[in-house]
Amino acid sequence: MFLSTKSKGYLCLQDEQVTTFVRVSSQKPPLVIEEIRECPTGDAEGQQKLIDEIRPPKSTGYLFAKCGVSPEQRFIRRTGLDPKRIKEEKYMSELVSSQFRIDADQSTIAILNASDGLDFDSAKVATNKDVIFCGMPNSVAETVQANLLKNEIYPECIELTSLCSIAALIDYLKFGASNKPTLVLELGAQSTYSYIVSSKGLEATRPIAVGLESMVPIVQKELGLKDEESARKLFFSNTFDFTGMGAALCKRLLKELQSSMGFYEVQTGQSIGQLVCTVLPDKLNWLEGVIGSQLGVAVLSPELKPWLDARNVSVSGEVSLAKLDSRKFALFGLLLDFNTKPSDASPA
Repeated sequence: MFLSTKSKGYLCLQDEQVTTFVRVSSQKPPLVIEEIRECPTGDAEGQQKLIDEIRPPKSTGYLFAKCGVSPEQRFIRRTGLDPKRIKEEKYMSELVSSQFRIDADQSTIAILNASDGLDFDSAKVATNKDVIFCGMPNSVAETVQANLLKNEIYPECIELTSLCSIAALIDYLKFGASNKPTLVLELGAQSTYSYIVSSKGLEATRPIAVGLESMVPIVQKELGLKDEESARKLFFSNTFDFTGMGAALCKRLLKELQSSMGFYEVQTGQSIGQLVCTVLPDKLNWLEGVIGSQLGVAVLSPELKPWLDARNVSVSGEVSLAKLDSRKFALFGLLLDFNTKPSDASPA
């Protein structure tokens, strides 16, 4: 959390498409979200302009901020542990290497309880056998930090926005007393990260080697365009209604998602109740509805105000509550401490 309750706080979140800067009135609740500014990730000039506009008056130098990042090489994997091997010195590194092909010696890794997100304690393995390995390669972590500093952002902490989104969504489901397992998708250019969460925690994780770019050749073929670049520009421009060919565009992704959902439902006896895309460009919002329709599940439309009120978070007149949609769960996850209870446990 932030260091002081007296001064304003700043957040910086980066995913593949958007970089978001946030100013809040205090460094922990009760607080007001005073300003949210966004620019395309990779737009160095636009990012510098936003930093200059959002930083404290007459301030120069670094913007001190809590940072959420989404490097493509990030990993979040859920698995069960063998209690008989937990005390073996190389058990954890062998596990991530054999199951997930992750080089533990070359990676920054945190191990969390799947149920509550707290740091894993080997002394409590009898009650916490399911864990999450999360992190990124050391070289990527170094690059992420160097880029933040290069852009005049001093990270008070660096967290994975994926984990922030998951933590906030789980808390939201708990507050609303929802028992619906929820499929969470992060659609990137080259890959999609798929998670299944519920009010009980993170229940399944799976990276899928199918992303938005895989849809571009289908657009080219369906519309008879001369090259992929023309198809790409049209696809990402939101100047053409692709809804009618949505099933064809998502065919490969849907096949993988149906496999994951089927496995989960057989293992647990529970059906996926809803879907939410926490990472998706504004101009491709329609994809969420297409995927939900093809999978036969509803799209989550969160009612955030009751939950935020219970978390002692409000928004200023400069911020539209209507624009705080499911893609802002990462913001809330970075901002709030979920080890504390909401002030009102009434369902949303």
